[in-house]
Amino acid sequence: MSTLVSLEGVTKVYRLGQVEVPALRGVDLSLEAGDFLALMGPSGSGKSTLLHILGLLDRPTSGRVLWQGEDVSGLRPGRLAELRGRAIGFVFQTFNLVPTLSAQHNVELPLLFQGVRGKERRRRAQELLEQVGLGARRRHRPAQLSGGERQRVAIARALAADPQLILADEPTGNLDSVSGSEILELLAGLNRGGKTVVLVTHDPEAASTARWVLRMRDGRVWEEG
Repeated sequence: MSTLVSLEGVTKVYRLGQVEVPALRGVDLSLEAGDFLALMGPSGSGKSTLLHILGLLDRPTSGRVLWQGEDVSGLRPGRLAELRGRAIGFVFQTFNLVPTLSAQHNVELPLLFQGVRGKERRRRAQELLEQVGLGARRRHRPAQLSGGERQRVAIARALAADPQLILADEPTGNLDSVSGSEILELLAGLNRGGKTVVLVTHDPEAASTARWVLRMRDGRVWEEG
């Protein structure tokens, strides 16, 4: 397997007035194409910060971020946004769907921003909703869907641009156990299909879905297995 993204000596320090708050303290991490990694740790351990760095949503204070061998730490915001849009899909605990849009139109949004024509957008969105088991619900708005169904829409949206990397931040946190298990199996199936997945979770059972686990504490990581 080839290395998809790697971090070298990455630190992140947030400034709150005159106070410096270290969130990451010299993290080294190499993520191979096709990996399925679970990040675990208590609140404030740096999990979300690390996910934001991996997703190119935030810049490190020091250290390097390499995407397929290219140092992207100093890229301009527009170039980073372009790379995120085509290579990385995000799944959030709170779904982050547009409430006034149907499931299909929510899935189409990333493709709209990329300039994909209407007919191709609709075809791709319908195909993805079928893939996550919601083809018959594509015209429903988020309020008409269960939590598990909304998370499936969010996953379909994350897949719209056919990204290489899927970052899932507590995707089962707002779901019942049955819906949560279905979402984890869906992520595992995507990984078996070749997608690289990083899952942030507090749940050891959810983490057991992954191929390997990193535990975080005080901005540092170590491998569990």
